[in-house]
Amino acid sequence: MINVVWGFLLWISATMFFRFFGQMFLIPGNVLLLLITFIMAIPLIILATYPYYYLRKIPKSKRLISSVQISLPGMILDIFSIIYFNKVFSNLHNDSLPFFAAWLLWAYSLILISGFSIKIKSN
Repeated sequence: MINVVWGFLLWISATMFFRFFGQMFLIPGNVLLLLITFIMAIPLIILATYPYYYLRKIPKSKRLISSVQISLPGMILDIFSIIYFNKVFSNLHNDSLPFFAAWLLWAYSLILISGFSIKIKSN
């Protein structure tokens, strides 16, 4: 249950961030800024997952299920963020919706990827 709560907290944080500051990052036509926004998601997701796994002492064998539990609340709630985009994100231009939706998919994919353990064989 704590993983689900952490996922909810991440969702509310990201939603509030884009609600108040998204117009500075999701600018249709500004390819460089959009690219930077997507790239910056990588260290943000790393900071939101790996220290969490470490502090909660989640073994590598349980990280995949944890990453799913972290992702699901936001994925479900963002259905409404997308449906009611104009109301929730009145600060964003309508043309930002595809970029916002793509960023969400990217961020949730990164969270899910963080749950996979890479095994390196040594000879």
